[in-house]
Amino acid sequence: MSKDRRRDRKRRKKKLADKRQQALRADSLVYMGSKYQTEELMPTWLHTETGIYETYVMTDRKLVDQTVFSAVETLIRQLRAGTLPQLSDADEIRYEVGREEDFLIENIRRSWAHRFTAESKPSKDKLIGVLRSVLGSIKKVKSPGSGSQSYLQHIAGFLTKRLGISVKAFSAERKPLPEPEEDELVRLGRQWEADGDRDARAEFLELASDLVRSGHTSRVLDGCHLLTGEICDPNSEVAAELCEVITTARKSVITSMG
Repeated sequence: MSKDRRRDRKRRKKKLADKRQQALRADSLVYMGSKYQTEELMPTWLHTETGIYETYVMTDRKLVDQTVFSAVETLIRQLRAGTLPQLSDADEIRYEVGREEDFLIENIRRSWAHRFTAESKPSKDKLIGVLRSVLGSIKKVKSPGSGSQSYLQHIAGFLTKRLGISVKAFSAERKPLPEPEEDELVRLGRQWEADGDRDARAEFLELASDLVRSGHTSRVLDGCHLLTGEICDPNSEVAAELCEVITTARKSVITSMG
């Protein structure tokens, strides 16, 4: 093959790749800006993420970030097209394994229905704007790999610790299910943040390093994102160090994935 033909072939491949990237960007629903982070829309954010967190608890904390992302994308497209199904009037909804996306969409809509009055409910465009921003948050926080729960851990920390929202899971017999045990890494992190305990900091960093080396990186990422959600202070020195641990852990995941 001549040099000219090889150059032409490379140009065609590059143009095709550029067109694919442009198509992906055009079809993306993700919004990374701050337009919808207003005081007016804070309740919309709260009610949306409360519905997501409730779903996380009701699925025995097995929900993953990618499922949330896909469900929110579907909800946006349904809102735009006006194809949302009628919301059931039943007070009780049941979770079926394998239908997590539908279950999540229903819970977000129920959260809106239960908490918005007819006067306070935002317009469709504003609801879509918040949902697109939620996609941006997931994309920003999500860890590498299909099993990431980084976003879910972050909102769990923020909603429970900063806002005092409590969600309880019950069995089919309406008996409360036990809460998950506190992870040792999280316990040390909370002690470090609350008391400025230097020994707790040293133990936390040592344990996090050991876990990454031994292949338990997801435990480190989950714990750190839960803690940063609880702290929710961009000026916190503890949060800054936790972000450094997250960066190191993410690099380890990427390396292990090849």
